[in-house]
Amino acid sequence: MPEERVNPPEAVSNPKALFWYLTLFFSLDVVAVALGGLWFQFVNKWFGLNIPSGAIGGLFSQEAVKMEIASLLVAGPVFFLMSRLVRRALHRGALSPENRVRMWISYIILFLVVAVGVGDLIKTLFAVLAGDFTVRFLLKAAAILAIAAYIFIYYRLELKAKDALTGSKLPRTVVLVAIGVIAVSLIASFFVIESPRLTREKAFDRTRVEDLAFIKSAVDSYYYEYGKLPASLEEMRATRWFNPIDNESEKPYEYRATGKDTYALCANFALSSKDQGSVDYRYEPYQEFVHDAGHVCFDRMVSNRPELQTKDLPLK
Repeated sequence: MPEERVNPPEAVSNPKALFWYLTLFFSLDVVAVALGGLWFQFVNKWFGLNIPSGAIGGLFSQEAVKMEIASLLVAGPVFFLMSRLVRRALHRGALSPENRVRMWISYIILFLVVAVGVGDLIKTLFAVLAGDFTVRFLLKAAAILAIAAYIFIYYRLELKAKDALTGSKLPRTVVLVAIGVIAVSLIASFFVIESPRLTREKAFDRTRVEDLAFIKSAVDSYYYEYGKLPASLEEMRATRWFNPIDNESEKPYEYRATGKDTYALCANFALSSKDQGSVDYRYEPYQEFVHDAGHVCFDRMVSNRPELQTKDLPLK
């Protein structure tokens, strides 16, 4: 019986190998940076005191955590898919371990891992010398070293191995460990961020505060120009060119004159600003329009600002 001939696999061309490795490298970079950024935000959340620019404060950011989550959810699958394609091509012999593209990209990865790790450690150590807290430094330094060492050791072993680790269980183990670490980090991140709905409600409330602050300034300007309060927002709208509409409900804000130079502004808020730790009360509108949830009215008096007699407000 004639012996079956097995056709050798089609060799992966250099342009295709370049595409694979560049995609692998890019997605690895995104995953590593996002994972490190996520761990940094965990430190910022649970060890919140920080000394930026000589003042005590916190660096935890909901937006940063959400960006890292999005990066991991998109770049993670791309990285693991490209790793599988490369590994299968090496195992079948379609991609040579001595391929120059593979060698160059792998060494570039090693260099950038070292460069990023050193840069981040310098930045973190500088924060300690500037007065940051030692526990935060140790945790952030450990996060940087763990990610950098993990990537560096794996790719260094891959370059040293004659069979490119095709006969080793190490690649599968590395992938499983990486998936586990990323999965645990993603799950933990959902315990430190607010829901998309809550974020939208906060955003609408912040916009309402800014709108009320603008309306107040417009009323002051109108009063000094015409010597009286406007009878309605519509009357003032004709001369001030702004749209006094709540963006969510698409209904106008409430305004009514209550005296010669006093008036009330009303809006419906989703949340109480008193319960929001993220509200920056150094921002003037938040100081002036502190509110509870629900329908809230603010009694205001025309500001004593003589400059408004000759200088109008910028258009919104």
